Amino acid sequence: MDTRLNKTILIIDEDKSIQHYLRNELSSRGLKVFLASSAQEGVDFCIKNVVDLIILELNLPDKDGMNVIEFLRTFNATISIIVVSKRNNIDDKILALDAGANDYMTKPFNFLELLARIRKEFRYHKEEDEHLLINGPLTIDYGGKCVYLNGTEVHLTNFEYKILLILASNIGKVVSYEELINSVWGNNGQDQNGLRVFMAGIRKKIGKDALSRKLIRTCVGMGYRMDYINLGE
Repeated sequence: MDTRLNKTILIIDEDKSIQHYLRNELSSRGLKVFLASSAQEGVDFCIKNVVDLIILELNLPDKDGMNVIEFLRTFNATISIIVVSKRNNIDDKILALDAGANDYMTKPFNFLELLARIRKEFRYHKEEDEHLLINGPLTIDYGGKCVYLNGTEVHLTNFEYKILLILASNIGKVVSYEELINSVWGNNGQDQNGLRVFMAGIRKKIGKDALSRKLIRTCVGMGYRMDYINLGE
């Protein structure tokens, strides 16, 4: 595994031996690995952090793993989900894939096969990941899932990062409140007041000086726009 990928993997499985085995093997290959022992713990981590790939056991102590897949897909269409589960019947495989899982393996599994499937997922997203957006003092590293302001890393929550990416991908254009809400949370997500709270958090973190405060403009009654910034201004 190429250590320059700087990818983050979350393992959601209550089996401690599986957790630690996978963490050791994947970490030795340059990946950042985090652990969750329940559905709620896994979902909470994904909400607060940027995750590239999830390894998910369907049999969890608090909720069925199918619910985790369905929930994650309501706000993140791109995260890769590989189910690695004790369940080996075809109906569960079909349900998981239909719910939004990218791949499905049964236990016991061969680690090298799992690693190959992880590589496949990362190759799939490689083209869209390997570039930077630089706008004045703001830099977004799509590959590293990092944001920098004047060269200093800015730590955003998962939702804040997604909002910033949407604005950056539409730079110079107004993104409506509805479009932002639906893209980040889905049809049953936040209202405009909730969106304003997240926007305030983003502005607090990136609006450190007069120039960076010009990055995001509120278009009253319409939505938000990221403006082009000229460092020569």
